Amino acid sequence: MPQLTAITRFPIKGLGPDSLDRIALEANKTLHMDRAHAIENGPSPFEDAAPGHVKKKHFLMLAGQAALARLKCRYREKDGTYSVALDGTRPITILLDNPATHDPLFDALRALLGETIRGPLRLVHAPDQAMTDIPQPQISLINAASVRDLSDKTGHTLDPLRFRGNLLIDGLAPWEEFDLIGHEIRIGGVTCRVESRIRRCVATSVDPERGELDIDVPAALFEHYGHMDCGIYLSVLEDGEIALGDPISLA
Repeated sequence: MPQLTAITRFPIKGLGPDSLDRIALEANKTLHMDRAHAIENGPSPFEDAAPGHVKKKHFLMLAGQAALARLKCRYREKDGTYSVALDGTRPITILLDNPATHDPLFDALRALLGETIRGPLRLVHAPDQAMTDIPQPQISLINAASVRDLSDKTGHTLDPLRFRGNLLIDGLAPWEEFDLIGHEIRIGGVTCRVESRIRRCVATSVDPERGELDIDVPAALFEHYGHMDCGIYLSVLEDGEIALGDPISLA
């Protein structure tokens, strides 16, 4: 039976992963603290008085700033701190909810990213809207077998982390996850509805360790499968907790 093998969230869009052993899911919401914050790359349409979904091009992101993947990040939920280190340097720690602490991080990002910075940096947060690539409150799931199949086709070992999914499962056949669209599945004791495939962009071409573009993943997907999709979006239908090792089954 397929099982849940990784749970990952990205507290700041474009920055490093936060890996978990378990997490509580809430109906009609994204994974808690996933893309809860984003770093505005110069002025954007984001409005503090009425925060909502803003297109990813307005924020720092791997598709535009591949070097972000070089940062080693750590989120501590108990005190709301977020630490960032580059190439073994002393970590810079900020309080996510305290703008007075953010400038050292922004200085480091400007030094790292150079001319890809378009203007003042600002950490933004919309309490009821995750800064994901889509406005819908959904979570993403990656089939490890599909990533292995693409690795075999390209001759390039691909880390599933390239696809920055929330949930990684193993035990399905390659690309079998696409057959689940329109169905309800259970992850442990939580029911979710499979909504759609995930179309992939250049961000997946970034090596998650070196922070460099090394293989054109969307082009490889199209060459070998005739599409540029990897992973599926899920809507959570009920509250409950999931944990590593939970079985995946049709509801």
